[in-house]
Amino acid sequence: MSDTRDRSLTGPTHIRVVLERVRRHAGIRHELLAHRTGVGVDFLVGARFPPRRFILRYARACGADAQNLLKVWEDEQARLSAEPDRRSGEHPPSGRP
Repeated sequence: MSDTRDRSLTGPTHIRVVLERVRRHAGIRHELLAHRTGVGVDFLVGARFPPRRFILRYARACGADAQNLLKVWEDEQARLSAEPDRRSGEHPPSGRP
């Protein structure tokens, strides 16, 4: 399984799109949300895959359901871990000898 914590991704990930929608629905500006979650604005709008503990802080700051956000996060982490590493050209084993 590949590690997605520090993986820089091209384009927004699904979790980032969902988090942005939650932020907008809560009516919270990036600066206030950054303060409430303890990260910089650049992290909020960046392309890095967020850690699990950040999702919990984000949900609390926006008044969102943490379990739903964690489910989206877990699904995407599993999908990204199963994808071949685009930078190295590696592919997951095919199961054939």
